[in-house]
Amino acid sequence: MNAVRLSALLLAAGTLPALGQIHYAPTTQHYRLHSTVRRVQEQNGQKTEVTITNDQLMTMAIQSSRGKSALTDKDTLHFAVSLDSTSMSSTFAVQLPDVSVMQGTTVTGDMRPTGEVLNFKSDTTTKDGVDRESIEASMAHFLVPLPESATTGTSWTDTAKTNLSKDDYSIQTQTITTSSVIGDTTYGGQKAWRIRRQSVFTMSGTQKQTNQVVSSDGNGTGDAMYYIGSNGVYLGSTSMQKMNITVKAAGTVIPVTQTVTSTVELAH
Repeated sequence: MNAVRLSALLLAAGTLPALGQIHYAPTTQHYRLHSTVRRVQEQNGQKTEVTITNDQLMTMAIQSSRGKSALTDKDTLHFAVSLDSTSMSSTFAVQLPDVSVMQGTTVTGDMRPTGEVLNFKSDTTTKDGVDRESIEASMAHFLVPLPESATTGTSWTDTAKTNLSKDDYSIQTQTITTSSVIGDTTYGGQKAWRIRRQSVFTMSGTQKQTNQVVSSDGNGTGDAMYYIGSNGVYLGSTSMQKMNITVKAAGTVIPVTQTVTSTVELAH
């Protein structure tokens, strides 16, 4: 065998075959989520740094409503996402929300095999100062939504806006995310698609405190990589967000930088 032919065979052996169209499949998986928020602010020449860590264990069960093994974009899947455990800690003496009250919460609903959520509801009744609605929505949208017939080379852009007002606090956000299926790889020993999501976001908010109103304005970017197995299982992800925020209170301007890193992996 000549050297040219040998090189061609080795190259072919190291290249995954085209995976075809991406669909999520009926399955039950356990996930471990870890996120870290590093926040640095400067006031009166003094820098203050705080790191907040959040760890979660979740279970996601997906079932086919018709018991079908071959799915199309128009089929419907039923999902149930359970928050099995959650904990939050800080390196600085700040008041953290008691997220433990959400432990045991299950969010159920229907979705397309593309990850498009059609509806969802929660069994939680907690009202103990936790942003329950946001947590439930993030659980329901745990999977990355994909366009119909998504495959290698597919790209798309989404715009998401939020407007939250609660008690003496209000915040508005806008996130524009450009996603693309950039190819296939091997992840955790399985053939998988790589989906890159790059975001640009802005935020503004106000909070009423004793005898004053504190305002915040910021902008930032995010970069994430998601892995979906050829068997339709979400295998994990890594992401990082960086934001610059300006806080104004009682005539004082406080610059803040915030970096958020997170990972999701299968919990075996």
